[in-house]
Amino acid sequence: MKVFAAAIVFVLAQAGGCNNPNGGGVQDYGSIVGRVLDATNNRPVPNALVAVGALYTGYSNPDGAFALTGIPIGRQGLSASAPGYATTTVTVPVHKDQTTNAYYVRLLPLSGGPTAPPPPTPTPTAGPATPTPVLTPEPSPTGSSSPSP
Repeated sequence: MKVFAAAIVFVLAQAGGCNNPNGGGVQDYGSIVGRVLDATNNRPVPNALVAVGALYTGYSNPDGAFALTGIPIGRQGLSASAPGYATTTVTVPVHKDQTTNAYYVRLLPLSGGPTAPPPPTPTPTAGPATPTPVLTPEPSPTGSSSPSP
């Protein structure tokens, strides 16, 4: 019996040292957003299945945009597929309580054809613009609209 109990303690001690960032028993999550495009013309691919594994799935909208939430943190394989296209998989880093932009996931049609250069990656903005104050002239004194000599 002592040998069996020692084996259980050894196995449990080894499980605590795994390399998974979620290995401590607490699961942390983030989100992934992006767009699915046709690689030959950079047009959106609506209704493309977008997935991280088999549990986290969604579909692109008519603009090719997608959003997946509740994705476990760490490096995740994001795949996109649609009828008539080859499946594409990209690796996306997911961070705790943050949204990662996968930008463009480009699908190649099964019929082939030359691919278009990818669209430029959007650059992040510094934040909301500060409105410029509008200065209004002060009203002139009553009774005279022209300057006095």
